Amino acid sequence: MPTKIPGLRLLTVLLGVYAVVWIALEGQLLRVLFLGMGVTVVGLGWGVQRWLGGRVLPLAGWLLLWTGLGLVLGVGSGGLTLFFMALKTGLHAHGPEFTPLQIAWVVQRTPFWGLLGLLLGLGLALVLGGVAAPEVAETPGSHGSHGSPAGEPETPHEAGSPNE
Repeated sequence: MPTKIPGLRLLTVLLGVYAVVWIALEGQLLRVLFLGMGVTVVGLGWGVQRWLGGRVLPLAGWLLLWTGLGLVLGVGSGGLTLFFMALKTGLHAHGPEFTPLQIAWVVQRTPFWGLLGLLLGLGLALVLGGVAAPEVAETPGSHGSHGSPAGEPETPHEAGSPNE
């Protein structure tokens, strides 16, 4: 994991500006969904940078981490969207900003977003793990798929067994 996530501070500032503008605007479902997902992404980014920055993870840990982050992103986005919907409704001095149908729509989709996030996180981990795998195989002292360190065959089959 990188020690610092590039652009995270800028993304945080832009999201803060968006949140200030969002408070002043009338409630619209797409805007609040964007805010809920944005806060979740930025929060996860800061958490990963804080607790995992600079650490090297084995492939299994990498898969578990990204799969879990994807799940948290999906479920957290739905939960924060509902929180922001309630916050916006409570701050304005008129009727509800969001209809019960819109609120129900977010509640119903949150488990799906969690599953989608889990699968996307797993897919991303597999792709990134596959990209990093050749680097691991070619490090000095590793045997990888290149045979033994001296270039000698590792199994009798590779040396040309009598059964050939």
